[in-house]
Amino acid sequence: MDKYSINKRKEKDTLSSKSLHFSFNFFAPFLLVLLLFLFFHAFPRKREDYGVFLGISMSSDTGEEGLTSDDKETDQLLFLAKYKTVILSPGSFTKKDLQYLHRASTKAYAYINVGALEEYDPEYLRFKKLALAPYENWEDESWVDVSDKEWQNYITEKIAKEIAELGFDGFFLDNFDVYYLFPEEKIYRGLDAVLSGLQKYNMPIILNGGDSYVSRAIEENATDLLFQGVNQEDVFTAYHFDTNSSSLQDSDTRRYYQDYLEKAKNAGLSVFILEYKADKELSKEVSSYCKEKHFQWYNAPDIFLTEGKA
Repeated sequence: MDKYSINKRKEKDTLSSKSLHFSFNFFAPFLLVLLLFLFFHAFPRKREDYGVFLGISMSSDTGEEGLTSDDKETDQLLFLAKYKTVILSPGSFTKKDLQYLHRASTKAYAYINVGALEEYDPEYLRFKKLALAPYENWEDESWVDVSDKEWQNYITEKIAKEIAELGFDGFFLDNFDVYYLFPEEKIYRGLDAVLSGLQKYNMPIILNGGDSYVSRAIEENATDLLFQGVNQEDVFTAYHFDTNSSSLQDSDTRRYYQDYLEKAKNAGLSVFILEYKADKELSKEVSSYCKEKHFQWYNAPDIFLTEGKA
């Protein structure tokens, strides 16, 4: 090969190298984006199983600046979509909000206060005659006589109907502990009547607390329960209202609740646990326990059940 041919070959190789260098620099950002997309698609962010967020509101009367802006609402829905199952106060959520959560494969249960009457309930004046006793630590609530037919119909025919029409996935019924405080046959039958009245919606039901009612229901009718799950608060922690703090639950109470939840599990019920302000060490213990038992749990940052960390 002569000197001229060698020089032309070197020049050609140099141009080819420059071309490859330019091509790599041009396509590198696109390749990086593609690789990141494939990585996050193959290894998506782990979603949390369960969260209780009764303090999250989408309403326009919160009084907090910016809370009801489109950006804030989007932030709230994005936060909720990080969970597989969430418990919400239904009043301020729309069909559009529920559709958003459903697209994210998030199931939303709507809170209903069955065993107590709140002063801000729109029908408070109508039902205040049914108040049985003040609700300790909640000044705006009273335990209510659930044996009253009008109250039962209010829950099953009005509140539940509105919730079903919005597109919620299930009901989260609170304060079945009214039977523990007032262990009368009419109270037990009243709670039965509420559950029976909700069956027509064909939506799963979780009972919050109510261990006395649940235990009796399991003993008397374990093969045909009118609810599908139980949620128990303060199994490992004990919340103190006066100091807005929590401590370790005493061993006897903890053992009682664990035995109760085992009984619920054996009856075919889904089991959920709600703790308040559990520290890192205790959280590991609760997580290990729930993993072993196939339970789900949520560690709330405060008693008002506002947004935590997903």
